[in-house]
Amino acid sequence: MSRRSGQLNEGGLVAPGFVLLGLLIAWEAAVRVFSVRTYILPPPSGIIERLIADWPLLASNLHATLVVIGLGFLLAILISLILGILIAHSNTFRRGVYPLVIASQTIPVIAVAPVLVIWFGYNIVPRVLITALIAFFPLTVNVVTGFRSVDRETIDFVRSLGASRLQVFLKVSIPTAMPFIFAGLKVSATLAVIGATVSEWMGADRGLGNLIFVDTSQLHTVRVFASIALLSACGITLFCLIVLIERLSLPWHYSDQAIGIRLRVMPGRARRPRSTDS
Repeated sequence: MSRRSGQLNEGGLVAPGFVLLGLLIAWEAAVRVFSVRTYILPPPSGIIERLIADWPLLASNLHATLVVIGLGFLLAILISLILGILIAHSNTFRRGVYPLVIASQTIPVIAVAPVLVIWFGYNIVPRVLITALIAFFPLTVNVVTGFRSVDRETIDFVRSLGASRLQVFLKVSIPTAMPFIFAGLKVSATLAVIGATVSEWMGADRGLGNLIFVDTSQLHTVRVFASIALLSACGITLFCLIVLIERLSLPWHYSDQAIGIRLRVMPGRARRPRSTDS
C-alpha cells in the first residue's frame, strides 16, 4: 500500500475521532449546564461509570447478543451467496425468485417475529432467523450486482483460451464480484447488530436488546445508554473486521485506488512531457 493511501487512512481515523470527542464534550457540558436529569439524558461520564459498575451484568448479556449476531450474520452470508449466485446466473431463477426477495423486505419484522416464536419456540432459533432476515437483503443485492457486472467480452476471451465454466467462475467472476460482496458485507454487518437487538425485544430472556427493553420500562436510562454504547461498539468492530479482511483479500483493489488518487492529485506526473529536438 502506498504512503499516500496510508496517510489518507490515518486521516480518515483521526478526523472522526476529533468529531466524536467534540460531541462528547459538548454533550457532557450541556447536561451539566442545563441540569438535565439523568433518567432523561445521562452524561457520558455517567455512562462510563455505569459500564464499569454493571460490567458483569452487561458482559453476560453482551455474550448472548454476540452469539445471535454471529450466527445470524453467518446465516445471512450463506443465504445471500446462494441466492445471489443463482439469481445472477439463471434468468429463470431471477425472474421467479428475485421479486420475492425484494418483497420480503416489505414485511415488517415485528409482525414476523411472533410467528417465528410460535413455529420454533422460545429459544435462540427465532432470534437468529430474524437477524438473518434483516441482514441478508443488501448483501444479496450486492452479490447479484457483482456477478452481473462481469464483462462479457472478458468471459468470451477467457473461454476462447480453453477455460472451463468453473475456471471462468473462479478466475474472472469471483474477483470481479468481490468488491461488491465486501460492500454488501459492510452494510449487512451493521444490520446484523440491529437485527439481533430487535429479535431480543420480541422474545428473549437474555441479551442487550432484552436488557434495554427491561431498563427502559424501569427508567434505568443510564444503563440503557451503556447497552447502546456496547451495541455500537459491536457494530463498529464487526465493520472494521470486514474492512481488514477486505484489504488483505483484495490488495489489488486498493492498489488501483491508490494509483487513481495519485493521478488525480498529481496530474502533471501522469503524462511525461514530450521532448523537443533542438
